[in-house]
Amino acid sequence: MFKNKIGFALKVVFSIVQILAIVAAVVLEGYSSKRMGVARYLIYKKQMFEDTLFTPTLMNVFLFIFLLGGIICLIFFIVNMKLKHKLTAIHLFWAMIANFAGLIFILVQFNLSAYYFFIIAIMIIIAIQYIKMLF
Repeated sequence: MFKNKIGFALKVVFSIVQILAIVAAVVLEGYSSKRMGVARYLIYKKQMFEDTLFTPTLMNVFLFIFLLGGIICLIFFIVNMKLKHKLTAIHLFWAMIANFAGLIFILVQFNLSAYYFFIIAIMIIIAIQYIKMLF
């Protein structure tokens, strides 16, 4: 019973972190047109990210990872639905949605000031979703 309480508490904390990750990206995007300091910060970070974490080669790697993760989650989702493992299927469903959202963000390249922050938030959400499946 103690293990279940810890697992439940961790799931709640992880869910809050997931929500905060995407909210942070949305807030940065919202303030980018209203606050000059935020706009300058996002321009600086965009240049820094393009030179380090989001080079064209790494973007192709991220694209492949999102595609592969989405396909694997889809396969496991179908298997878990047939085996009637609803809780695991729900986590896989949300991981699959996040993988395909990351895939769309990389393929379409929206004209967002906080574009790279959205991709980082999606990566955080996917990683936490996989961790939540362990509990």
